[in-house]
Amino acid sequence: NRASYSPCPVEDIKSCPKEPSWVVKAVRVRYDPKRQRVSYRDATLEMFGVPIAVLPVFSHPVGERAGTGFLVPDMRFNGVNGIELATPYYVRIAPNRDLTITPHLFTQEAPMLELGFRSLNGRGAYQLGGYVTTSRQSTSNLSGSASDRQLRGYVDGSGTFRFSPEWSLSGSFRVASDRTFLRRYNISRDDRLRSTVNLERIDADSYLSIAGWAFQTLRLNDPQGQMPIAMPVIDYRLRLQDPVLGGGIQLQANSLAITRSAGQDTQRAFAGAKWELRRLTGLGQEISFTGLLRGDVYHSDGNDLTTTASYRGNPGWQGRGIATAAADVRWP
Repeated sequence: NRASYSPCPVEDIKSCPKEPSWVVKAVRVRYDPKRQRVSYRDATLEMFGVPIAVLPVFSHPVGERAGTGFLVPDMRFNGVNGIELATPYYVRIAPNRDLTITPHLFTQEAPMLELGFRSLNGRGAYQLGGYVTTSRQSTSNLSGSASDRQLRGYVDGSGTFRFSPEWSLSGSFRVASDRTFLRRYNISRDDRLRSTVNLERIDADSYLSIAGWAFQTLRLNDPQGQMPIAMPVIDYRLRLQDPVLGGGIQLQANSLAITRSAGQDTQRAFAGAKWELRRLTGLGQEISFTGLLRGDVYHSDGNDLTTTASYRGNPGWQGRGIATAAADVRWP
């Protein structure tokens, strides 16, 4: 009875008593060694000697193990949904996986459910999250007429995986049911959502990336058909080990395809080779010789669907070739 608990040091380096950074003081404290959990009755949380929270009933695990249970609730208010109370419940599924379930209760709207899942394995880690509820969808970000009640929500996720020292895969996605959901529930103020994926291979002399991008607009006056989907985006670079005329050669190939369901489509690709030689003179000058060969090809169609005339360009196929040489001298 009348005990305190803190994981912070209570002695300084000279073994003199010191106040911990934070401490829980309670009328009754009980430690369960089998469950490795501490329970409190009529407790007060203090930080740097200042009481910041009253906890009539409270418990938490000790050591490095996480425990299943309720997390700190959150309360907020806005003029549309009224008072909001969120009470997260944490579920420790395994040492490398967990789930957080958060019901959101509103005084002026239907409840909303939030889920968050995380996982870590030998290949990498990923997380998934989402919200779901039923409510009326406003035709404006702030005000306006409302439609009938409907199912609304938002999902997102991200992850990174490594299959070998050279190969890796990363990506993320964000998708909303409509354009006003995130602002309505104060989840995000972003006006566009981006989803990406990228497969990479990296070794000592080469680099390969195969990526893709997609966008969802949340702006009321932006047509979704004008949003680009960039896929595939390919970039490859190779550094030749054997020198040519004493210099090193790097090869590069790159391509990009941008499509829109109701807008201009473009595709472009280029390939190039760069030769570079560096030498130091007896007086300390650095002399660099560079040679570059590059060829580009470009195609577009649906140009008249672009509203800004200066951005349209010429439809059909275009191409060009470049050959350059340079010499640079630097003094120390």
